[in-house]
Amino acid sequence: MTVPDATHTAEDVMTASTAPLAVIVTRADGGITRIGPITTPGAAGAIHASLTRLTTIPEKATASAVIAPFSSAVPHLPLLEAEVETVRALMDDDEQGVGAPFPNIWDRLVAQHGLNVADALVREALTDRPNRQHRPRPGTVTQHPSHSQADERFDHALREVLLESTGPGGISPAALKDTLTTIRRLAEAWARSRTPSDSGR
Repeated sequence: MTVPDATHTAEDVMTASTAPLAVIVTRADGGITRIGPITTPGAAGAIHASLTRLTTIPEKATASAVIAPFSSAVPHLPLLEAEVETVRALMDDDEQGVGAPFPNIWDRLVAQHGLNVADALVREALTDRPNRQHRPRPGTVTQHPSHSQADERFDHALREVLLESTGPGGISPAALKDTLTTIRRLAEAWARSRTPSDSGR
């Protein structure tokens, strides 16, 4: 992912004042998502780093992001609370939900709260949720809504954990062990999320 040139660097913006900040994401299709206000430079930097991390997801790889001063004159998406009800309420939202363009609710949760918290929140939000039709992405094969959501969440989570664990020099034995443990946990959660629908067949 590339970060476009700006008049001021991210460091300049974050150290210029104590005013609220925003992370502004621009997709390849020209769509812009502003996230803010963000009250601390550390939080802004962490969100920016997550949204611009090396990825194999095309939509994310072709987007760019910058840190800028927050402006109340333009619409922003607020920071997400790490609460199941908040996640559940936004799951099917056209602009923020799991089927929304990058950065959707999953991307924002990972950026703010980390992979483990994001995965736990989304998994719990899908539990005992009203049976709504999940909007399939173009070119995908239609399947049972709960299966589609489980598969999409597992795919995103797996990509995130692999990219977090692998650096320029490869992966250390300790990091590999932790990564495999996390993959097993994600796989078990994925299997459980598909089982209820399969058991009724």
